Amino acid sequence: MKKIPFLLLVFALMAMPLAAQDALELPADCGTVNLEYWNPFTGPDGPFMGDMVTAFNEANPNIQVVMTTQSEYYTQLSTAAASGTLPDVAIIHADQIATQVYRNVLRPMDDVIEAAGINSEDFPEAVWNAGHVNDSHYTIPLDIHPMTMFVNVDLLTAAGLEGAPATSEEFAAAAAALTAGDNNGFMVTSGFPIRQIFEMLLHQYGGSAFNEDGTEVTWNSEAGVMAAQWLLDAQVAYSQPNLEVDAELNAFKGGTVGMIWNGIWQTTNVTGEGVFFNGIATAVPQIGDQPAVWAGSHQLALPSQADEDACRDAAAGIFIKYLVDNSVTWSSAGQLPASTVVRESEAFAAVLPQADIAAGSAEYVFFPPSVPGITDAYGPLDEAISALLAGSATDIQAELDNAASRANQILEQNRATYGTGESEEESEG
Repeated sequence: MKKIPFLLLVFALMAMPLAAQDALELPADCGTVNLEYWNPFTGPDGPFMGDMVTAFNEANPNIQVVMTTQSEYYTQLSTAAASGTLPDVAIIHADQIATQVYRNVLRPMDDVIEAAGINSEDFPEAVWNAGHVNDSHYTIPLDIHPMTMFVNVDLLTAAGLEGAPATSEEFAAAAAALTAGDNNGFMVTSGFPIRQIFEMLLHQYGGSAFNEDGTEVTWNSEAGVMAAQWLLDAQVAYSQPNLEVDAELNAFKGGTVGMIWNGIWQTTNVTGEGVFFNGIATAVPQIGDQPAVWAGSHQLALPSQADEDACRDAAAGIFIKYLVDNSVTWSSAGQLPASTVVRESEAFAAVLPQADIAAGSAEYVFFPPSVPGITDAYGPLDEAISALLAGSATDIQAELDNAASRANQILEQNRATYGTGESEEESEG
C-alpha cells in the first residue's frame, strides 16, 4: 500500500462538494485498504452491527472491514496494546475514553475527523465532549443509551390515566394512583441502576457528581440530599423496602408495577413480546428544576499504531462516518443515534420506541468528566446509595459526605497513577 501525506488526503476529501460527503472515497493512490474493527457487542445487538459492516464492505470494495467482537473487552484491548496488535477502529464507552487515552490505547483523531467531514455541531454537546481529552479529540459518538421509563399502560388505563407522566407532578399523581392493593405505582431497588438514578436526580436538582474538571466530588451537596430524599420518599410511598437488584424488573414483568426506570437496553425485555400486557418505553420525567438524563455512549476510536498509515486513517474515517450516518440501522438494536441529523430523519422516526425516547432524552444527557479512572470514584457512591435504599443507613448527609471523602482519596490516587490524562506518547513528546 502506497503511503501519501495525510494532509493531501484532508484537502482532497474536504474539496469534495457537501452533497458528496455521504459517499467519500479513498484517493486512487491508496488502492485497497483492509481494516480491523473491534467491538464488545456480544449480545443481541451484535448482528445489527455485523449487518452494517457487511453493507459498508459491499458499498466500498476498496475498503474491507473485518469485525471482531470481543468478550472481556478492555482486557483484550490492554493485551493488544502491550503486544502492538491493536485494531484499526474500536468501540470505547464514554466513561472509559480518558482512561484508555492514558494507557496509550487510543490516539488523537482530529485530522481524521476533519478529513471525513464530521462536525461537532451534528451531535449533542455532552456526548461529543465525552471524546475530548486535554487538547485533542479521541472518539466519535455512535449512540446514546439513556435511562428510560417503562410503563404498564394497562394499569395506567385502569386507573383512569392517559399518557405517560412527563413532569414531577404528573409522575407523583400517576404513581399514587397506581399504588393500590398488591400493585406498586413505582418500584426502586437497592441495586443497579439506583446510583445512576440518583445521579440523574442530582443533575435535575441542579447538582453534579464532580466539579467541572473532575478533581473533586460534589454529590454531597444540597441537591444530592434532595435527590436521595426523593428516592427514599418514593420508596415509602410507591415501592417496597430493601429490594434486591432486578426485583423491579421481575415485578414489572409480572404485571404488578406501574412504572420503573432502567436503561434503554431493557426495552425488549419489558415491552412488546417481552410482557403479556401493553408495556411501553418512553423518556424519564423531569422531577427537578432542570432536564437531565443519565446515559452511556458507545464511541468510535482509532487505537494507537506503531506504523500509522495515511491511507488506513482515511479509510477508517470513511468507515466511521458511514457507521454514524447509517446509525438508524444501529438504533434498531436498542440505541439512540448520537447524530442529530439521523435522529431527525424520517427513517428514525419510524423506529419505535427509540424515537419517542430520543425526543425527551437525547439533548439532556450528561457524562462524567473526561478524567482517567473516573469510574473508580463512583464506587463509594454506589455503596452509599445502596445502603440508604436498603435501610442500613439513614443519615443522608453523613452517607454522602463519607462517600465523597473516600472518593476524593481515589481521585487523588488516580492523579498520582494517571497524571492529567495525557497518553504516555504525548507526555514524552
